[in-house]
Amino acid sequence: MKLKLLLIALPFLVLQTEMVFSQSTDENINWDKAKWIGYTKDSRPEKWSARGVMRNQPPMNINTWEPTEAELKMTPRKTHPSVLLRKAFTLEKDIASAEVVICGLGLYELHLNGKKVGDRVLDPAQTSYEKQAFFVRHNVTSLLKKNNSLGVMLGNGFYGQNMAFSPGLSYGKPRAIMVLDIAFQDGTTKQVVTDESWKAHSSPILFDNVYHGETYDARKEIKNWSNYSYNDTSWDAVELMKAPTTNLIEQELEPMRKVRKVNPTAILQAEKGWIIDLGQNMTGWLQINVEEKEGTAIKMRFSEHLMPDKRNIDPASTGIHVVGNTQTDIYICKGDGEETWEPRFTYHGFRYVQIEGLTKNPSLNQFAGWLVRTDVERIGSFECSNEQINKFYEVSMWTIEDNLQGLLSDCPHRERCAWMGDAYVVAEAASYNFDLKRLWQKTSNDTKTVVGKSKAHFKDPFPYDSRAPANISVGKRMCLQARPDWGAATVMIPWFSYVYYGDKKIVEDAWNMMEGWMGYLDEKVQEEGIINGGFGDWCPPGGNPNMDTAPALTSTALYYQTLVAMKKIAVILDKESLAKTYDQKAILVKNAFNAKFLNKETNSYGSQTGNVFALYSGLVPKKKSQLVADNLAQLIMEKNKGYYTTGIFGHRPLYTVLNDFGHSNITKHLWKITDFPSLGFVTQTHGLTTWPEHIANWNKQERYHRNSFNHPMNSGFAASFHESLGGIRPNENHPGFQKFYLKPTFLEGLEWCEVSHKSPQGEIKSYWKNDKGTIAWSITIPENATALVQLPMYTSKQIKLNKKRVKENSFELTSGEYVIKIK
Repeated sequence: MKLKLLLIALPFLVLQTEMVFSQSTDENINWDKAKWIGYTKDSRPEKWSARGVMRNQPPMNINTWEPTEAELKMTPRKTHPSVLLRKAFTLEKDIASAEVVICGLGLYELHLNGKKVGDRVLDPAQTSYEKQAFFVRHNVTSLLKKNNSLGVMLGNGFYGQNMAFSPGLSYGKPRAIMVLDIAFQDGTTKQVVTDESWKAHSSPILFDNVYHGETYDARKEIKNWSNYSYNDTSWDAVELMKAPTTNLIEQELEPMRKVRKVNPTAILQAEKGWIIDLGQNMTGWLQINVEEKEGTAIKMRFSEHLMPDKRNIDPASTGIHVVGNTQTDIYICKGDGEETWEPRFTYHGFRYVQIEGLTKNPSLNQFAGWLVRTDVERIGSFECSNEQINKFYEVSMWTIEDNLQGLLSDCPHRERCAWMGDAYVVAEAASYNFDLKRLWQKTSNDTKTVVGKSKAHFKDPFPYDSRAPANISVGKRMCLQARPDWGAATVMIPWFSYVYYGDKKIVEDAWNMMEGWMGYLDEKVQEEGIINGGFGDWCPPGGNPNMDTAPALTSTALYYQTLVAMKKIAVILDKESLAKTYDQKAILVKNAFNAKFLNKETNSYGSQTGNVFALYSGLVPKKKSQLVADNLAQLIMEKNKGYYTTGIFGHRPLYTVLNDFGHSNITKHLWKITDFPSLGFVTQTHGLTTWPEHIANWNKQERYHRNSFNHPMNSGFAASFHESLGGIRPNENHPGFQKFYLKPTFLEGLEWCEVSHKSPQGEIKSYWKNDKGTIAWSITIPENATALVQLPMYTSKQIKLNKKRVKENSFELTSGEYVIKIK
């Protein structure tokens, strides 16, 4: 009998074809007199303002790097010029308060009286600029004097990005709008705004592109350009520019900052110049300190790897075949002694820097790497007695940090895009360790900007739909309409944010978009409960040709996850009738999923990912769950000889599922081995410090392949360190850890394990030690929180709470500190 999926015509599914955005501009800001200004005169020398871009972007061959003849043909292309804008003014009264609100696109630096204001970098965050742009506030009360001068330096950022991929990705030339509101002590006020009275000049930045790098000519620096005393009579008048959007919104997301200094570990002699080894694959830039003659050009090229001869960098994995060239910064010296420089309007993903142009042998103290990311708070920690497992956690955190760039990027060098499937996979691991409440809100808001904006994906049989977002959640490079698995993030990112941070606002704000996406799937994508399409279990060991799980299985499982989440969100938002509808659909999809994919004789869904993702999604019939988990163990240890075959969907829950069903010995094995394919093969055998896009058998290759070596989607499994080894798990019915579970796995071979998570209720701690077979487990439950302790592998007779026996192996604890002993 064919299973028909129940479809009910919901009023919310006939929304307008284009999302409507609420005007979030602060009512207290009067923008009426402010105008968008810029400066388009371009007097830069061609030598420095243009760089070659590969003419063609042929399909990627992951096994080789050598560029084709087509790739080698370069076409010179210029960036839009970076400019300086200034305005002098006088104040005659005593100041009570003063605040600047500014939107500088693509990126800006604000100066006042000769000094940069604040410590933000790469400001503001990227968004879809035709839909919205962010303004930023700066309190400048203490910086104002009687005589003042405002200065703004503009760079291209993603707004003016016209080099990588296609010139058509550029929204236009740099521009800014600004209001300085001043309140005097006598109760009067004054405004200074951007308008025709401002002056403009070219800046010392001769080239800036977020992908390709920056060229800075220190000889063209204008001393005191943002001081009141500077004579700007030779400067030109600014140009009035078209507003990129009517929707100016305050950036609530934490700013980008230089969060950590990374000292280089070695300097190697290169074929040309020297190679600086930072010892860590990172995102940010290199700060240099040099002393050279005037006009000396210091060229810095960035990569993740070295060539086999160790005398040249190998930039293949940073995407030169798709973005068009190598990440390169150039500093032209002014020649007046020691000069210290770092870029303003670009960033790089790199470990190695090949530097040319120095006339003296360099020393390590001349260089410093800066890790640059969105300055979110670190709220999680993990450490255990096994250094290899600690390394897995450290590598996972570095990879996530490197990609917190005003959004969660897929990699920090090649694409720098907010791919939705990547966000889904890593969301929980990232949320355990970083306060991403604002970042997930921005992600969901960004997703609204690409709804209905992209053509249907050519690999799917599904039509264009005005309710569907794109595969990439922000900007012009959308890579077609979201495929059904990647699009699950439309629902799951708001849901995860609600669960981990208690953020009801995000699901309220996203409701119409989420319901539109679900309506599209219900009406045009699913067929009898099954979704036949999607990217699938992306990047298993060896690459996508080794994918052993049908995309229909993972896409349908994700469809089920979103239906379950929508049911729960509908309850939260008091939409009871819709909750019932989503619940009925979920039941029908679950039945269809098992009818199609479950082999009842072998208790298997056909692959490691099939089994683990079905268990993780709650799709396995309860009486079959242990049998499916046992089959998963058999598939790993017998069929695949002790190695995992999972891609990003299957690998995310692999170890937690193994541990929960009594197969922690397999987790121990998988975390111990160091040959291909394994986590240890990445970190121990090859010494990599961030997770690559996929694991290949690099032992058989002379060089690393072209794929990225800094992909946070492969940090998704790191959620297991908190949820499984530490046992700290959220309770969906009591979000933000008001109530939560404590269900640890005391992994055999570990002497101790210590985990913490700073929840909205306070810090949760879980520390256990294995002393000759007796577990001593110390836990801290914050105020206004309750924990449900679950120890299903033990009987109540084995458990003592604060030296007293418990009645059951599952019990609740209120806030406080406890010691649980288990024999």
